[in-house]
Amino acid sequence: MADNLLQLSRSDGSNGRVGSRLARAVAELGGSEIGNGNGRSAELPPLTWLAHQRLAPEARSRTVATALGLPFLDTAASYAASADFVERIPIAFAREHCMLGLAGDGPRLAVVIGDPAGWPQLDVVSRYLGRPVEPRLGHPQQILSAINAAYQQQSGQAQQLLQSLDQETVLEEIARLGAREDLLDVAGRAPVIRLVNLILFEAVRGRASDVHVQPYEDRLVTRLRIDGILFDAFEVPKGLQEEVISRIKVLGHMNIAEKRLPQDGRATVQMGDRLIDLRIASLPTSFGERIVLRLLDKSARLYTLEQLGMEPKTMAAFREIIRLEHGMILVTGPTGSGKSTTLYAVLQEINTKGLNILTLEDPIEYQLDGVSQMQVNEKKGMTFARGLRNVLRQDPDIIMIGEIRDHETAVMAIQSALTGHLVFSTLHTNDAASAITRLLDLGIEPFLVASSLTAVLAQRLVRRICPDCAAPHEPSDLELRQLGVERASLGAGPVWRGKGCEACRHSGYRERVGIYELLSVDAAIQARIQARANATEIRDAAVAKGMRLLREDGLAKIRSGGTTMDEVSRVTLKAEL
Repeated sequence: MADNLLQLSRSDGSNGRVGSRLARAVAELGGSEIGNGNGRSAELPPLTWLAHQRLAPEARSRTVATALGLPFLDTAASYAASADFVERIPIAFAREHCMLGLAGDGPRLAVVIGDPAGWPQLDVVSRYLGRPVEPRLGHPQQILSAINAAYQQQSGQAQQLLQSLDQETVLEEIARLGAREDLLDVAGRAPVIRLVNLILFEAVRGRASDVHVQPYEDRLVTRLRIDGILFDAFEVPKGLQEEVISRIKVLGHMNIAEKRLPQDGRATVQMGDRLIDLRIASLPTSFGERIVLRLLDKSARLYTLEQLGMEPKTMAAFREIIRLEHGMILVTGPTGSGKSTTLYAVLQEINTKGLNILTLEDPIEYQLDGVSQMQVNEKKGMTFARGLRNVLRQDPDIIMIGEIRDHETAVMAIQSALTGHLVFSTLHTNDAASAITRLLDLGIEPFLVASSLTAVLAQRLVRRICPDCAAPHEPSDLELRQLGVERASLGAGPVWRGKGCEACRHSGYRERVGIYELLSVDAAIQARIQARANATEIRDAAVAKGMRLLREDGLAKIRSGGTTMDEVSRVTLKAEL
């Protein structure tokens, strides 16, 4: 289809009805003649005359719109795409000519273009779709953004492709390829490439953080992790398993002939104007290789501290702490609890031209303007500890260490905090108090921990109630017992939960918000650290000073309608209360 359209567009001139209108408009603008370099004038086609005028595309569009008496669409909200246009016109053609069909019920299709140079292609689109078109003009950049957004909204394509694939034909092709030794040829079959691309498309569109490709005895199942929970997405016939897995390994520059050992790979794919980094890991299992792809949207927005969901009192205290000149601040929680997101929000908050900020990360998830970021690579000997030694020679004011994993890194981080640097890092512990005992378990002397540690922020992510299907809910006795609270502690207002709808994949939840526990290390806490007190004693001392526990913060979000009792019970420990 794309080739047919391109052939039509190349053979077409500006001789159609819209082309004639454009010629008349150009004549009104100042004539279609310019000097030809020999002192004579030469008649030029209207598009060529426009191209010789030193005008920006937007200015040319506005000029032509005024001359022709056509609407010029100023706002991005005007670009609601036609489903027929998006379905039948390839995105490459729409981008090349900067045009998009607009939604409407009439017999004519409104088409907005960003540059008059694309004018002849309106006749091409009209003939291809079998409908007359009505031209509009608009901002080129807004049209390109609208094109990307419109084509990203196509849903369910992967499952539709699975259903529409002629499995017998594909399996016959695979059987014919079985004697070949070059597995790259097998992975390069067009249907399989398209299938893998569409699975990734659905994952990005659904905001998935991970894609699991898991083989079973009789099928291959693709699962998406969305908001921390795995959902079955697609089932692929067993006969296509090797093809799909080989294609993914080719994407990650992995050895497709090696199926007995685990492998890691990386790739970058583009979806519209978004760049997605893929971290690919394979693992041999009894029914074939299992693959997990971690998706990192490099164009995704970075959160600010206000958007993380901290309660105002916690936010005010935390903001004071992160503006200290030296000390060590830890963010703790299990994998996937949003620790890196919080640290990026902190660095954005405190980043100024007067500070030298350096980071050590594995991997670098987002690029921060004005911050020097270093990638840790343990295979090449660049560990956190070794990288930190080199960072200290760069005259840093603030250092962010992706994770404290061992004694050497912990010692270097503490020494950096004691020598006048502000150090941020993460630990994997269940609560804030346990971070202190973890440092002691790593072999750090209590007096060093007490004198260097400024604060510990523990956090979890709970799913937000879907706003489209939220409804009041009367909690059962079982739910109250699981959460370990009385009904009165939930407040006088209703408790909410999502019923499930298309917008949230019938889960009742959409997106996530953090719950937090901030432990400030004051004199009382320092005394308990030096006495090697256990985590419970440290936590009790912090609670006596006003620290709100994770579950208490979760209860506040239940009362405000932000999340459900089930979510808070899932991610917090009952012993906390």
